[in-house]
Amino acid sequence: MKLPHLTVMLSTGALLLSGCALVEQPIAANSTPEASPSQSPSALDRYVSARRLAWEAAVMVQHPPHPVNTWQDARIKWRQAIRLLEDIPQNESVAAQAREKLATYRTNYAAISRRLETEQAAVEQWEKAHTSAWQAAVTVQDPPHSLRVWQRASLKWQEAIALLETIPDTTSVYPQSQEKLAIYRSNYHAINQRIATETQALKTLKQFSELAVQLNNIPNRASADPSTNQIGISYPEYVSLVQKLESSLAQFAGQPDGKKHPIYADLEQAIADFKTVTKLWQAYLNYKQDNSQWLYDDVFNQLVPLPFQDIATLVQKYRIKTYSDGTKVSLRFAAWTIWYQAGQHIRKAQQEILSMS
Repeated sequence: MKLPHLTVMLSTGALLLSGCALVEQPIAANSTPEASPSQSPSALDRYVSARRLAWEAAVMVQHPPHPVNTWQDARIKWRQAIRLLEDIPQNESVAAQAREKLATYRTNYAAISRRLETEQAAVEQWEKAHTSAWQAAVTVQDPPHSLRVWQRASLKWQEAIALLETIPDTTSVYPQSQEKLAIYRSNYHAINQRIATETQALKTLKQFSELAVQLNNIPNRASADPSTNQIGISYPEYVSLVQKLESSLAQFAGQPDGKKHPIYADLEQAIADFKTVTKLWQAYLNYKQDNSQWLYDDVFNQLVPLPFQDIATLVQKYRIKTYSDGTKVSLRFAAWTIWYQAGQHIRKAQQEILSMS
């Protein structure tokens, strides 16, 4: 009996898969032996069907990469072909040819299985990366946020990036993973900038808070020690501390969205308060230099004569008490009052930070 004539329009060379070397010729006329009278027709059918399935499987996975379902369908065909050949009895005339094909088909089945596993793993990584990215995005919705929230989002972006970076370039999801990778890295960079801003915010607030505590404790020490007639801190030391705070605030302002941070305005106002004391103190020192004898008799209150407009501003903004018919203010008490006001701004900033946690 002659085998059915089957013509498949495909190159008869070696079909090379990544990890799967396939040599399978299309079935043509007279390509299989004549059936003997003792040969079971089912053996011939199995052999022909196995070769047809193998060829279909090989054609299916040409020009990879392919999605999971394509590799699955190809593997099914290889498995079906293998089972058909395995069912051919050893006493059949096509048994030797079946055994030869069987070894090749099993090799190809194993190679296809590896490609399927790789593709499935890549898809799983892609889905996990997408989930991590979504979680990162949701985490930082509706800012501002605390440092811990930004750090949590950063870790999620790191997870998403790490997953995409390990997707092989032989898989079907590789091109889209590279597109997302660029976006995820950009988002990760933006998140890290916000972390830097929040870190600087906490550092700056700590510096302001430490100075506020130091200055606001001065009146308490003065009350406990009546012999303390001075302001409680030297002018050079005070000026140096305020300059350090200005530098710290400037560094904070230089961070991404630093000036938009909820605590920036409060700290900026605190700096303005501290600098008001500096100006008042400088005015006192200038007046002292020109009127040393008068100020020698005014060690305790350290009265400072100022223009009416300046005194009105101090009274209105800080409710400072005036002396000498409203022409002078006490450097000592004015500084303490202004420092207390600055401390209020700093405490407000602290509350802003706590509200974001």
